[in-house]
Amino acid sequence: MSDSCVFLTALKSSLTHAVDVRWVRETGSTNDDLKLWAHKRGFDKPVLLTADYQTAGRGTRGRVWRNVRQSLIFSVGLPFTAALRARAPGLLSIAAAMGAAGALSRAAMRKVFVKWPNDVWAEGGKVGGILLESVQDDEGRSSLIIGIGLNLEVESGGTTSSGWPIRAPAFLMNPRDPQFRGELLAMLVDDLLEVFKSLEEEDAVGRLFERWRLYDAFYGKEVLWRELDSGRTVLGIDCGIDAEGRLIMQRSGAEGLHFLSGELVSLANS
Repeated sequence: MSDSCVFLTALKSSLTHAVDVRWVRETGSTNDDLKLWAHKRGFDKPVLLTADYQTAGRGTRGRVWRNVRQSLIFSVGLPFTAALRARAPGLLSIAAAMGAAGALSRAAMRKVFVKWPNDVWAEGGKVGGILLESVQDDEGRSSLIIGIGLNLEVESGGTTSSGWPIRAPAFLMNPRDPQFRGELLAMLVDDLLEVFKSLEEEDAVGRLFERWRLYDAFYGKEVLWRELDSGRTVLGIDCGIDAEGRLIMQRSGAEGLHFLSGELVSLANS
């Protein structure tokens, strides 16, 4: 049996949610593909599209997704319900990253974190990224697309376009094993669907706040922040997130500052 058959069999047999599974060997972008399909007709149930390789993968702010030795590349499309649309976009992105980090933590049997707002973080570097997009069909039905790229095996010394180390979780299993990759993807998709189902509940935001400190890779640490509009850098302590999903930083002698348009540049001592 070919690796792709083993992978798909393990994936479909391990999923606990009803998901329309689609696989292609290569595509430009799994997010773009699902957006095109959703524009024609909104999703009635979750759809998973995974690819072995993509040539035009995108990250947040238009950044390019860098291909590594072994990775999981996939997008999940689901109905964008009124309850989900009522949540701040920043919280949706954070929730997706936490769902992915939780699944990877169980698979690697060691803690995987999130670098605000949606970088999956382990082994001192970025192991994955998430891109959320929405689309509406001609009849007004809204769909949410959650695109995720996760490193399973990388070469040492690589860095992102922002200068962060590129890493992969230290799995106990061989990341090249197609059965392991299929089971891992099923776990990730199941966790994502559970996370977004829970976001429709009334107390979802409060529970998200409670869990965020457990996942924030830099919580309580001094970090350097750069504002995107001005390029100004600010040094402060990562104090968590607010109700909109914005990072809160505390500068010495100043009240907590909420930043929306910006990014973490580095740890203060790095």
